[in-house]
Order: sequence, then structure tokens, then C-alpha cells
Amino acid sequence: RTAGHLGIAWGWYLIAPDWDTVWPAGSDPFPYDEPDSSKAMIMMTDGEFNQTYAPLGSSVDQSKKLCDAIKKEGVKIYTVAFEAPEEAQKILAYCSSGEEFAFTPDGADELKDAYTKIAQSISDLRIRY
Repeated sequence: RTAGHLGIAWGWYLIAPDWDTVWPAGSDPFPYDEPDSSKAMIMMTDGEFNQTYAPLGSSVDQSKKLCDAIKKEGVKIYTVAFEAPEEAQKILAYCSSGEEFAFTPDGADELKDAYTKIAQSISDLRIRY
């Protein structure tokens, strides 16, 4: 069983300013509206979103809610469904920031190509250290 929504949540926690007190000083995320910055996530899975947590609902439902909230904050979401089952591909396509942000590679070469395209797309993103 896979709880894909947990990976989505933790990816968001890494970049969300709401969680700045969790990280060591100097590692805290910028605010969403920080000038000259942008936020992006890359979500990758080869698994299913088939775990249910009562009363919160299925991993699929929770994933969609998280992705809607993340995108509402202006975060760009890139998704990579690597040799993933059809249901996972659908969820990641839903979560992506658009068709050009969703990748479904079927092998190592296509996976490398997907990450090359993602890197080129966010090449102007500055990493905070």
C-alpha cells in the first residue's frame, strides 16, 4: 500500500513558509510572495495512491486537496509518473501545473529526459543556501 499524499504533504512542508519554525535558522523557506523568487516542487512515484485514512479519506482525495492548496499558493508542480500504474498517472496529471509539467517516462532514458526538461524549465530558479 502507498500513501502518496504523505509525500506530497512533506514536499510542501519543505517549501511552505508556514513551517518555518520546524527548520534550522537560515533554512526557513521564503514567503510565497518573496520578490525575485519562485517555488517549485517535483513529485515522482512509481506506486499507487491506495491508502485510506479514516476519517480523512483516501490517499487520492487527500492528494488532490493538497495539490489544489499548493497550486493556489502559486507553487509550480512538476510530476514524474515513472513506470507508474494508470491511477497514479491520473493523480499526478491532476496535481501538475499543466500538461507541460507532467511526465510519464517508461525507462531510464525517458526519465533522464524528463528531469532534463524540468531542470531547463526552472533553470532561473535560485536555490537558497
